[in-house]
This record gives sequence, C-alpha cells and structure tokens, in this order.
Amino acid sequence: MNTLIVNAVNIGDDAVIGAGSVINRDIPSGELWAGNPAKFIKKLEPV
Repeated sequence: MNTLIVNAVNIGDDAVIGAGSVINRDIPSGELWAGNPAKFIKKLEPV
C-alpha cells in the first residue's frame, strides 16, 4: 500500500516490500526491504 517505485528497477522473486516504501534500487530475490528510501531489513528463508 502506498509504495512508490522510482526509475526502472528490478524486484526479485519472493522479495517483500514494506507498505509505504520508496524503492529506488534493484531488490534481490528473497529479501525484505522497507522504508523511505527502502533499506535492507533481512534475508527471507526459502519456503
């Protein structure tokens, strides 16, 4: 909700983006990012 994706970025498979985040860089697969600007929070365990 209310997430803004700036520029042409790639968001990897199984990545999670927090609500209200501003994405301004590529997000790798299987990671949790949140904030303004978005920052790495943690690596997610594969299901």
